[in-house]
Parts: sequence; structure tokens; C-alpha cells
Amino acid sequence: MGSIGQDFRYALRTLAKDRTFALVAVLTLACVLGANTAIFSAVNAILLRPLSFPDSNALMVLTSRNIIRGTEQNDASYPNLLDISAQAKTLTGVGAYREALTFIMEGDDPPLIHGAQVSANVFPILGVKPELGRTFNAEEDRANGTPALVISHELWQKRFGGAPDIVGRVIRFGSSAKPRTVVGVMPRGFKFPVSSPVVDFWSPINLDAPRDVMDERGLSFVTAVTRLAPGATIQSANRELDTISRRLEAQYPNTNTGRRFGVAELREQLVATSRPVLLLLLAAVATVLMIGCANIANLLLARATGRHREMSIRTAVGASRSRIVRQLLIESVLLSLIAGALGLLLASWGVDALVALAPPDIPRLETISIDRTVLGYTVAFSLLTGIFFGLAPAIAASKTNLTDALKEGARGTTDGKAGRRLRGLFVIAQVALSIVLIVSAGLLIRSFVMLSTVDAGFAPNGLTVMTMSPRKVTYPTDAENIAFQQRFIAELRKLPGVESASAVNDIPLGGDESVLTFGIEGQPDGQPGNRPNATVLVTAPGYFQTMRIPVRRGRDFTEADRADSPLVVVVNESFARRWLGANPLSQRITFGDRRPRQIVGIVGDVRFQELAGKPAPAYFIPHTQTEASGMNFLVRSTAGRTAGAAMRAALKRLDPIQPVVRITTFDQVRAESLGRQRFTLTLISTLAALALILAAVGIYSIMSYTVTQRIPEIGIRMSLGAQARDIFRLVLGQSLRLVGIGVAAGVACALATTRVMSTLLYGVTPNDPITFGAICILIVGVAVLATFIPASRATRVDPLVAIRYD
Repeated sequence: MGSIGQDFRYALRTLAKDRTFALVAVLTLACVLGANTAIFSAVNAILLRPLSFPDSNALMVLTSRNIIRGTEQNDASYPNLLDISAQAKTLTGVGAYREALTFIMEGDDPPLIHGAQVSANVFPILGVKPELGRTFNAEEDRANGTPALVISHELWQKRFGGAPDIVGRVIRFGSSAKPRTVVGVMPRGFKFPVSSPVVDFWSPINLDAPRDVMDERGLSFVTAVTRLAPGATIQSANRELDTISRRLEAQYPNTNTGRRFGVAELREQLVATSRPVLLLLLAAVATVLMIGCANIANLLLARATGRHREMSIRTAVGASRSRIVRQLLIESVLLSLIAGALGLLLASWGVDALVALAPPDIPRLETISIDRTVLGYTVAFSLLTGIFFGLAPAIAASKTNLTDALKEGARGTTDGKAGRRLRGLFVIAQVALSIVLIVSAGLLIRSFVMLSTVDAGFAPNGLTVMTMSPRKVTYPTDAENIAFQQRFIAELRKLPGVESASAVNDIPLGGDESVLTFGIEGQPDGQPGNRPNATVLVTAPGYFQTMRIPVRRGRDFTEADRADSPLVVVVNESFARRWLGANPLSQRITFGDRRPRQIVGIVGDVRFQELAGKPAPAYFIPHTQTEASGMNFLVRSTAGRTAGAAMRAALKRLDPIQPVVRITTFDQVRAESLGRQRFTLTLISTLAALALILAAVGIYSIMSYTVTQRIPEIGIRMSLGAQARDIFRLVLGQSLRLVGIGVAAGVACALATTRVMSTLLYGVTPNDPITFGAICILIVGVAVLATFIPASRATRVDPLVAIRYD
């Protein structure tokens, strides 16, 4: 131990003498280690860390497959959940929940709060007890139960100032402004559903969800959380659920034919869509780390050549080769530990930037932090990194020739073929790894550009949207609700700069969608489990004009389409192509109450869920002929950013106490729909830029060192008649040979590795020749620029000075 301590002290003195080298090495490593720590902190929090519930590995989410259509979802109908809960022995209860948002109707500016409607057994299934009070009982979780409410610790502190008498307090809650009694406060940090960014409250699902929806076995609208019974496994639970599914299929063939239920781990379901992106980022930062290590290894090789005489003297006075290797490895590890400490500071800033950049649909963002696991990872990774980049230079430096090294006037910079070959390999590795990373970034850039230019089927420019749900206490009936909507649309059309205004229940790219089955009059309904379904939208007159969705045939809805008028429907082109014949306007469709609706128009397709998806079949119903309490009000205006404020002012004139969920532009909605792609692109491009800089620095440093080593040779060549351009070509050619090998190796690796990115790309293949060609040209261009200064310096060598160079 004493000798190791001595080696550490000597390493500190050595690095202190060579401050420039130490500073460059530490800063380079700090950047790459900091990036690795920041990304690992996200991977640890999102993918690796268990959920914050007791025995969270036993928590499951119920899945539902349609084996006829080959589709899978996490939603189910409430009657099916009740049957599964009653029959399943491998599960400890099945709890239903759905996300919700509402207002606390107090004061002039009611706050919007996010929460969930849950069945009473959800809290026991999760295994979490309230901080204050209790959770729901069976009496409260009924259709006509006592209005009760459980709130989060954070809402209790923020809205109610942590009042000790909060349990039992009655508040006005929701669009109906029903008085609610707060029965409990959950512990600090408790959040369910875990996928929601914020959860402020929980209310009984049987009390708040629409009764007709709750009782409909064929309508999947709730998600179910469950827990494996003691001794049960996912496999045994799925076998039992398959048996129950077949039993329900025989009992309810109209709704359950082809329906198979199962369970999947809650945490795995939560992170499934985020896993590919995070693993890609982890691989990218690991690649940058390897490039940085190759860079530092090259610097150490050059430094070791300069210390050749020192190593020879240490050998001459009795130091073994293993002791020299240990000494040099300690220097490398010391560098990496110092860099790791600085990298932790950079990582703390990087985590903040990561959270700020990340779209809200990435789960568990709020849990990302530099905890003990991340700290241990950084320390261990710093040690391994120091050994990784220091081992080869240490072994190379430990090979000494005492006779040559100790000769009077011997060069202290003698370099052998092995050293030159090793440095060349490091340059090749840097170029190859850079190619892989930069090609990945190039593919994502091309994909993002292609996706950004996709025609969504409507014109987002100049569109502003206001989301709200008229209060039932003010508009208790459908007729009153519809009348309010019509008055508000009329007010919007009067605003300065407004070209058109309308309303719709769900907006394109907004994340919400209702898919219902239907029938076509005169055609068979289809087999149970495989009946046709399509996205259904409830709209006001003028919707297609406002969105600039073209009406291909027929007409839009008009004010004449009232509740007492013949029922009508408009379909999109995908719907017409798939299910209707040559005369679609002569046909009628049925859904829900089975009353036929006449098709009066065919409109253009819209990419509803995401820009990368194909337009799905959809049909549109006038808001006057169905129930739709929550609506999005749209205006197309030339007023720009002031349109939102004008809409809010118009609402205040019509109903001063009507709260608003959100006001935004469609440009922002479209941008948010690309949030995950933008997040991935930004981080990968940043890492690719860092890799390119490190590769350029590496090429420059090795060529600069090579020129210094070859000064005598260059002097001889010039004395024998070589011209400056010959010397320039010599140095440039040596650089381009290494780069060429690196490019070939990098392209081969990229062709093999970019295949895993196929699910992240749109409109471009993983082996896109344009991207590969452009990146190869870029790398060669950077190599030429990085070599230019050393090559130019070589052409200015004085032959007489060079021949005497020591």
C-alpha cells in the first residue's frame, strides 16, 4: 500500500508539471464522462429504478388482445373488469382507473387540476396508505355514492396551505360544481397513474364516469391495475386469464369474440415506448466516450514517447516492467477520477437540460436525479475508463531499450513502429466510431425533416384552439350545452381578424381519440370481434372550412342539421374507400343506438394520431345530434398571438365564470406531436457534434506529432530536392490513408448498427446512401482541415535545421 501511495504522489507531481496535457485530458474526459452520467441518470430513473410502491414487481396492468384483428391495447370495459376480478385467483383484485382533469371552482380564476377517476380498490392494490384520513369506501364508489375526494400532498400544500383540518373540508369540484368532501391526503411523492406528469386528486370512478359508458361491455375506456397473488407468476396469471377470456367469449359473443386478456408488468408497460430512445442515447454516449478515450490514449502515447528516457532510467535503477505499467496506469486513473468529479458537476447541469428538453410523454421525468446509484456508476466508470485508455500506452511505454536510451545525446523522442501502428489504430477507431454516430444523427435529421414536411391534411397556420368543458351546473341538459356552444362560436366569428370558427371534440395530433364500431345499412354487420370501426369526431358547422380540410363530395354540416332533423354523417376518403361503394352519398351508417345516419359528405383524410401514421378511417357527427360536453373551439385568424386573448375575452363576456383548460395554437400542437423525435434528434446531434470535434482534434494532434517526429526525414527529403507540395502531399496522404481505413470500417459498422433505428425513422431507410455519402464526405473534409496546419508546417521545415534536429 505504501508503494501505491508513493505512485499516486508521484503521479500528482508529474501531472502538475505537465499542466497543459493534464488540462486537455481532464476537460476532454469530463465532457464525455459528464454526458455518460447524465444519460445514465435518465436510464436509471426511467428504466431501472423500481416503482415507488411496495413490492412493485408484482404490480401488473391488464392487457387486451383482439386475436382476430391482431391488435393489442391496455384499455378494457368496466363490466369485463368486474368479471375478471371476481373469477381470477392469481390476481389480488382488479382496479379500474382513467385520467381526468377538472377545476376547483373557487375564486375568480379556478385552478385546473389533473387527476384520475379510480375504483375504491386501487389504493389497496397499490399498497399505499394515505398520509391523512382514508381512501374511498364501497359506499362512495357507487353510481349514487357520497361525493368524496382524495387529494395529493402537493395539492394540499399548494392550494390549501397544508391546513391540518383539510380532511372533512367541503370544496366545489368539477364542471358540475358538486360539493366534495376531502376524505384523505396521499403521502408526499405518491403519483398514480404513474404515466401522468402531474396527479392532484382521485375521485370515485363509479360516481364520476358516465353511466352509459360504465355499463357498456363493448366499450373499452378504462385501464386496470392489478397485483399478482402470493405464489402466482405472470405466466400462471396469463394462463388463467386466457381461460376466463374464453368463458366470457362464450357468454358474451357480441362483444367478447376474439378478446383475450392478459397481464404485463406495470413498469415495463410504462417505459416500453421510451426504452428504444434511451438505449440509443446510452449507446451514443458510450460511443463518444470511446472516441474520447482513443483521443487521450493517443496523447498518452505521444507523452510516453517523450518520457522514454525517464522510463529507461527507472528500469536501469531496478524498476520492473509491471511497476512502470502500474505507475502509468495510476496516472491515467488519477486523470479519469479528477475528470469524473468534474463530470459529475457537468452532469448535474446536463440532467436539468435533459428534463427541460424532454417531451412530457416520457414517463418518470421528475425522478431523474444524481443519486447514490448514479454516483457509484460514475466512480466505477471513471476507474474503468482510466484503465481502458491508459493500459495500451502504459504497456507500450514500458518497453525500453537501455542501450539506446542512455546513450549521450540520444533522442528523447524515439518512436518505434509499434507506437506508430498503435496511434494509427486509435485514429482509425476514432474515425470509425464517429462515422457510426454521425450517420445515426444524419438519419434522424433527414427523418425529422421528412416528418416535418408531411401534409397532415389540414392547414395549422393561423389556427388557435381553446379547450373547455361547459359546466353542468350552468348547462345541465344537452340542449342547453349545445346552445351555449353555438352562442360562443357565433361570438368567435365576430372577433377582428377571424376568418372562420367552429368546434370539435378531439383535435388532430392532440393525443385523444375515440374509436367506435358502426354498421352500414344493407350490409352484414361483420363477425363479432371484427366489426368495422373508425375514429368518430363530433363537430360544429364550419369545421372543415376552419381546418381547411377539403370537402371532396357532398357538403359540410349546416345550422339546419338540428336534433329534430334527419340524422346525418360525413366520412373521410379512407372510410369511403374501405367500406363504401361507387355511390357513398346514397348510403347510410348506423352506430350506438343503431339509428341510421345519411352520408351527406366526403372529406379529405387527416393524420389524426401522429404525423408518421397513415390516415385512418373517420366519420363526423354534428354536435347538435349527439352528446359532447368537452369541446375544442377553433378560430382561423389573422390576429396572430392575440387571437387566444381575444377568445378568452369573448368567453368572459358570454360566461364570466366558465374555466378554460387550455388555449394554444395549432403550430404548437404540431410541434408538441414531434416532441419525442425532436428530443432524440437534439441529443444525438449534440453527441455527434462532440464526436466530430474529438475526431478532428485527434487527427490534428496525431498528424502534428507525426510531423514533429519526421522532421529529420523531411529535412533529408527536402535536401534531396523534394518540393513543398511533395511534403504537403506526403503528410496529407498519410492522414487520408488512416481516415480512409476508418471511413471504410465506420461505414461497415454503421450499416450493421443503424438497422436497430428503423422504428425511429420516417421516410428514410437505415442504409440511406445520401446520408452515408454526405457523412463520409464530411469526415474526409474535416480530416483534410485537421491535417492542413501540420502539413503546412512540414513544408516550412529548414533542411539544415531539420538534419541537426534532436
